[in-house]
Amino acid sequence: MKATCEVGVRVPSGITAGARVFAPAGVTDEPGTPFAVTYGPAPLIFVDSRPVSGMLEDRVSRGGSVVVIEDNVEPADVLEVASRLGITQFWLAGPDVDEARALAPARILDAEPVRRHRPLVTFGELGPQVRETGDSLVVRRAIMDDEPAVQAMYDHLLDSCDVPGAETCGWKRGYWPLPNDVRNRIEAGTTWVAQDAAASGPGDAVLGAMSLDGDLGLPGVELPLAPLEPGEWLTCHLLAADPAARGRGVATALLAVYAREGIARGCKALRINTSPQSLSNNLYHELGFVLHKPVWFPYEGLSLTGWTNVYELRLDGEGIVPQGDPAAPRAVCCASHTEDAAPRASAVSPDGEPVR
Repeated sequence: MKATCEVGVRVPSGITAGARVFAPAGVTDEPGTPFAVTYGPAPLIFVDSRPVSGMLEDRVSRGGSVVVIEDNVEPADVLEVASRLGITQFWLAGPDVDEARALAPARILDAEPVRRHRPLVTFGELGPQVRETGDSLVVRRAIMDDEPAVQAMYDHLLDSCDVPGAETCGWKRGYWPLPNDVRNRIEAGTTWVAQDAAASGPGDAVLGAMSLDGDLGLPGVELPLAPLEPGEWLTCHLLAADPAARGRGVATALLAVYAREGIARGCKALRINTSPQSLSNNLYHELGFVLHKPVWFPYEGLSLTGWTNVYELRLDGEGIVPQGDPAAPRAVCCASHTEDAAPRASAVSPDGEPVR
């Protein structure tokens, strides 16, 4: 079976690990499936130069991609290869599975994830429409009186990130959110909060928050996106929900307001970025955001991969490809990918790895 794509990844052990991607028929290297890696079903990563006979073909026949990594890598290297390919969660086969699982228990699957969300935006004769998310939550623009409750919500999330194995976003107190960033965004009027509909005033508990502006926050990075003029796109920052409110649809309610705000402003696209190690990737994918190739933009002080996943949801109908439609037009896959072909920041370290 011929590989759909190949990529070389500089990994923590210091080597450049080779990875080959085998994809189902019709899946190529393009926005939505960068490096020909499927998101659903989740891909299988196999650490060996020769996969067990039948395993590769079986997975591919059932609609999932298979990533084969050279067998001279360490568990941490496997996680870095997954991050380079934009993979948030995956099946793992080969040696050192238990050790890799100990490093990132939320990323290695025991069962296929269940799809929980419908697309956020639909298109019809009246243009883009945002689906309703229920009436148990109220999302409104924050004022300065909300700051204590907003800070408390972020503190609760950071508390959960301090528990090994419970991390969902990789944030770290004092490093992300950046000092004073939350207050400055509220003061600038760019922050929105989600509250229980029964207690939705200043001073009441905040269940989630986000900030909206026209800056993707990746200076010096060449984005793998179609060019748009300033004001034609809107970015969501610091999207978070209190762990105690998990399951109530807080993030989805916030993102629905994000979409409505983008439409009201006449924007052509919504853009957002996150680490491949954040479980928010699952939400963005299910809501219809299109995943593009990861870019190199490490966040100093955070124990996350230096790669960042870039998502876009077009509001003008451009580039919309029905998910799961085998007849949909697809770009032709490049024969080979290397680190030199990847989008980079403006600087490069002595060993050739791009740096912030």
